[in-house]
Amino acid sequence: MAEIPVIKFGGTSLQGKHRFGPDEGRLLEDLHRIDDVNEIYRTLAQRRNSARARRLSQVARDFILPLKANGLVPVVVVSAFDWATDKLDHLAAAITSEPSPREYARLLMSGELRANSALAMTLEEKGCAARSMTGREAGIVTEGGPVGAQIDHVQPKHVLELIEKGIVPVVAGFQGYYPDQASGRDEVSILGRGGSNLTAVALADALGQDSCIMFSDVDGVYDCDPHSNADACKLSRVTAQELFEMDPFPQVIQREALQYACRQKIHVWILSAFEPGREGTLIITH
Repeated sequence: MAEIPVIKFGGTSLQGKHRFGPDEGRLLEDLHRIDDVNEIYRTLAQRRNSARARRLSQVARDFILPLKANGLVPVVVVSAFDWATDKLDHLAAAITSEPSPREYARLLMSGELRANSALAMTLEEKGCAARSMTGREAGIVTEGGPVGAQIDHVQPKHVLELIEKGIVPVVAGFQGYYPDQASGRDEVSILGRGGSNLTAVALADALGQDSCIMFSDVDGVYDCDPHSNADACKLSRVTAQELFEMDPFPQVIQREALQYACRQKIHVWILSAFEPGREGTLIITH
């Protein structure tokens, strides 16, 4: 199988380190001079969207376009923008304490659909052909659903057709579909928190690749939490078994995604989404 880089961006990687741009202190000063709540909301929304647009442009410039320039067509998997899933979860809880699993899944998966269409739009604006894809369009078939599903297999026909045409598939992570026996129809499903990691690993396997890359807001795996321990040491290589034995389990990758990677013999790179070219960590799965 030809080389097809499978790369995944988490929510903070897409949002950026500053949700409202680099001059958030100035923004607070400006907001203090506004006495209309609706105007404050509009100002925050505009600043947030501007910050997201700048960050998506950086992601395209630093990580995706260089691959295209080298003759490769990557498959890009995205999470929802930072906080988006939490906000949608809170919306569901505000409506009802017992949401329909089907509607709950459809509500939560909308966060990834906003992110992948925005990134595809960014790439096209830069002259790079791209196509946003739902989990179903990418062929992610799950076992069970609609909530807390597990990936059963992947049918990558549509993804491969786009790659053949030089079009970058931008896949919404965290989601797939399953045949619902009760209705006789296919229904959408969500994979659980961190499910975009699982999407990336499964696609890498289905596309015949031996590794995938997770771009994160951290630059690798450490032997302990670097936020609470100044002596934390970054690991250049670590086995999956060593990660499973860590307590707590590192948050840089979903446990289920790493288990899937081990079963399918897919190595996983953890790299910084904010420092292109910086050495990261290779998770060895076999």
